[in-house]
Amino acid sequence: MDHMFAFNIQRLNEKEQYTNQTFKNIIIKKAARNINPKDEAIMFYTKWSEELEEKLMSIRDSLILVPENTHIKNNHIKVNNQIVCVDNPRKEYAVILKYILDKNKMKRKYKKLGNNVVVGENVSIGKNTVIEPFVFIDHDVKMGDDCIIKSGARIASYVKIGNNTIIRQNSVLGGQGFGVEREIDGSLIKIPHVGGLIIGDSVEIGALSSIASGTIEPTIIEDNVMIDDNVMIAHNCKIKKGTAITGSVGIGGSVIVGENCFVGSNAILKDHITVGKNCIIGLCAAVKKSLKSNSVVLGNPADTLENMYLKRKALKKIIDELK
Repeated sequence: MDHMFAFNIQRLNEKEQYTNQTFKNIIIKKAARNINPKDEAIMFYTKWSEELEEKLMSIRDSLILVPENTHIKNNHIKVNNQIVCVDNPRKEYAVILKYILDKNKMKRKYKKLGNNVVVGENVSIGKNTVIEPFVFIDHDVKMGDDCIIKSGARIASYVKIGNNTIIRQNSVLGGQGFGVEREIDGSLIKIPHVGGLIIGDSVEIGALSSIASGTIEPTIIEDNVMIDDNVMIAHNCKIKKGTAITGSVGIGGSVIVGENCFVGSNAILKDHITVGKNCIIGLCAAVKKSLKSNSVVLGNPADTLENMYLKRKALKKIIDELK
């Protein structure tokens, strides 16, 4: 999302830990990844380098959180932005962004349509789209033409849905992903996920399924993807076109699943792996490593049919020798 909120960072003086900090008159409107810096954004860096300074040379009016004692050589970065040195930039990013989002949320209103449908502000619903009773649609949702949103579905902020897509009963789209930091005392802080979710055309998402928002950039479900009931897809994933995911599958964060794959029921995909195109993942497989295109795997840990055969053959030989 190019514009998630509008927050003057001088208001951070209202927070106890920043009462002595001098903030510039800068309005930030979004969050940005450290590898993709943007103007008018909040960003954090856990390490600093000359390469980063080059990337940030043209950035203006951003709030940039960096580790304590960071030495920034280029003065333009400091003049054009607000640099704040903190002990844990990722944690402080979570605290500040939550504060901004909470302040922004207080100003926005919901309205109730017929059949107990609740809709937030800046929501766009396409032509001939059917919304059944007891659906909740949060702020800043864009929905295409000829969709069907079944009863009880929950669509969070920053979700974009294409045309001819079906969202079945009680699914949750764009909810908060699981990302946490710890305070010094060990207590957990949730990192807000504001990247949103993009769902393509002619997608079907089954009942009671959950697809999390991206952390800063969107989770993506491409065209013609079919997702069965009780599926969990974590933040920052990308499911490419033509893939079918059957019931009760769990997919960890930042996973890429290639085109035209098939994922069997109850399979688990570890976070940060990539599955090539045309792969088949068997029933209850636990995929812990990236897969090349056209792979067929099963088991725990998941392995190819050829390797499974060789392992069984070797195991049988050992058992026979022990008899």
